[in-house]
Amino acid sequence: MQQYPLLVRSTIRLAFLFLLVAALILTRTLLVPLFLSVMLAYLLLPYASWLEKKNVNRILTNFIVILGFMAFVGCIVYALIALSAAFTENLSEIKEQVESNVRAIRDSLAAFTGLSNESIESWIESIGQTGEYVAQAFTATTNTVLSIGLLPVYTFLLLFYRDKFRDFISMLIPSEQEKVAQDIIDQASEVVPKYLKGLVIVCFILFGLNSLGFYLIGVKYALLFGLIAALFNLIPYLGTILGYGVVMIIVLGTQSPTLAFAVLIQFFIVQFLENNILTPNITGSYVEINPLVIIFSLIASSMIWGLPGMLIIIPYLGLFKIICENVESLKPVGFLLGTRGTERHSITIKSLQRRFGWLEDED
Repeated sequence: MQQYPLLVRSTIRLAFLFLLVAALILTRTLLVPLFLSVMLAYLLLPYASWLEKKNVNRILTNFIVILGFMAFVGCIVYALIALSAAFTENLSEIKEQVESNVRAIRDSLAAFTGLSNESIESWIESIGQTGEYVAQAFTATTNTVLSIGLLPVYTFLLLFYRDKFRDFISMLIPSEQEKVAQDIIDQASEVVPKYLKGLVIVCFILFGLNSLGFYLIGVKYALLFGLIAALFNLIPYLGTILGYGVVMIIVLGTQSPTLAFAVLIQFFIVQFLENNILTPNITGSYVEINPLVIIFSLIASSMIWGLPGMLIIIPYLGLFKIICENVESLKPVGFLLGTRGTERHSITIKSLQRRFGWLEDED
């Protein structure tokens, strides 16, 4: 490859990248359930291993952990449906309130900008058409998620054959590299489950913070909106923005612009706490990927696989970073992906303790 000019080599690499992206898009229906199942298997692995240490049969162990996870998800779905019941019962009143608020916003815009009511209405209709396109995009994502029925099957088989996969990797690589490969596997089986578990913990904490904040500022259905905003946080960094964006739009349409502004203020407070305190100290300590790489990867994965891509990209980035840190030639890439080198600028529990003199600086 080195004998070719730089332009030719760069063109070949770029063409390979485009072919890879095209292949990922074309095989989305096939690969998305499998990639989600790998993450789910990693999440359940510690519990499955614990049960096996108690001399529980692997087949029974897999059934227990998968059914337990399905029950956990079912409880969240039930809570979401139960909290939505009061909201849906008042849909007629909410619709009237939305129409009244839209008229008030239209009149305010007309008075502020000098535009005619017809122009404002045309602009609002164009926004509504944009919303239809967004809805179609989510429908397409929903069609992909219909294959979610494969998740328990794939997860069961991945957990059942996990030793076989480890042996397969050992057979593939040279014997002198086997220790490095086993180290990578061991680190991945420790880091990825802890990250995913931490992500769930952050969502529960944000559910409490969001709901309490919405209740204090006077938002109706505070628990429902708190849960919705927290579930969006399964998408790191951008999830809080998306969740609060949805809530703010609903509050703007159903209650008042003043309350929507209060939701915006609460968003900045929660965003600061989540990005600088919760995530770095609960999940960030495991994958330690810098925010620039995370945001770029989220956008790229959403373009390729939509919402499922945004949900799974960070754990796979963590796996890739582990590989880079254990392969000598890829260590610079691992350093670029990580957060090392910016510790003195980060806000963590230890940095706050040092700031207020509660923790002595280490020599």
